[in-house]
Amino acid sequence: MDPQFPHAMLSRPSADARGRESYLAAMRRFLIGDLYNGNEVAWQKRQLPAFVAQHGRAPETYTEVRTAMGRDPFYRAFSLLNRATQELLWDTVGESVEAQLPDLRAAAEAVPAAGGSLSLDPDFELPDYARKVDIHVMPGSFHTELGAGDVYAGAVYDRGVYLYAYGELGTRNDGLGWATANFVRERFPDFRPARILDLGCGAGMSTHPLCEAFPGAEVHAVDIAAPMLRYAHARSESMGVPIHYRQASAAQTGYADGSFDLVISNLLLHEIPQKLSKQVLAECHRLLVPGGITVHNDMVGWPDDPFQQFMAEWNSHHNNEVFERGSGTLDWVAACIAAGFAAEDTFLQPIGAAYMAEQLAYVGYRGAVRR
Repeated sequence: MDPQFPHAMLSRPSADARGRESYLAAMRRFLIGDLYNGNEVAWQKRQLPAFVAQHGRAPETYTEVRTAMGRDPFYRAFSLLNRATQELLWDTVGESVEAQLPDLRAAAEAVPAAGGSLSLDPDFELPDYARKVDIHVMPGSFHTELGAGDVYAGAVYDRGVYLYAYGELGTRNDGLGWATANFVRERFPDFRPARILDLGCGAGMSTHPLCEAFPGAEVHAVDIAAPMLRYAHARSESMGVPIHYRQASAAQTGYADGSFDLVISNLLLHEIPQKLSKQVLAECHRLLVPGGITVHNDMVGWPDDPFQQFMAEWNSHHNNEVFERGSGTLDWVAACIAAGFAAEDTFLQPIGAAYMAEQLAYVGYRGAVRR
């Protein structure tokens, strides 16, 4: 795994922490690259035949598969290791960031201006869905603040994602952002957006490619989490990337009608309730100028096979991805049309070469053009 790009806001782990981080990245690669497919072998060789022998039929629901696989020693070991590795990842990175937090806060206040901005709303109320669950089992999730000027969540997420993906998203954690930007450039080669909005930007890692892919464009980004936005702003300024960050819901951004030519998101919509996703699409339609484009890189579709549904449910059941099934089962083309986009201008298109492509089989693009 290549070293992560050493920008001014990146936490600097001690030698001991680096050793633990290297172990975690290697374990993640081993679990997902080597052990993951063993679950299907366990199903086909042991649990499916046992289920058929007992019931006289194949399972009809993923919950029946879960009951059967819950007895399998391989799956139990895989799940235990996967969950334990996830918890240890956050503990390791969190401990390292916490030790450096005063320096990181000071660095955030001292970064040279690059032309971006940060707008936080002191009266912003976090929605219930965000407050009630720690997404990805990340303690405190993305939004918990540890004090004035806090950047803890952003610093933990920046380093944690790099280890979670064992560097497969690039040294700047921007692989998903580049995939989305390149898709727009390839599908719409003559498109020259002047104003772009990134929804659910988090630490800004996927926002940066928009500035490079569309030079001269004014790039804005919104998120509900203040510590993420503080970190994202400081990170961007320290890297000389001018982005305008605002604390707001992706479903109610506060921008005027027709403010943007391009509105995008990366892995946002599977983290929010299905009802809210529909509101986000309506907000995209409101925000776009005629001829504007919205593209969302996220989980698309849901398998029909009960075993594949069971495996797709692992993150929901064990990793606090509680809205992933809602995202996977929604008819996104119909949702875009209901939001106001024309049927002939609405599309859903998968893309390959994504991180963990064999597991994230439903990563794809859904988008629409506003007439």
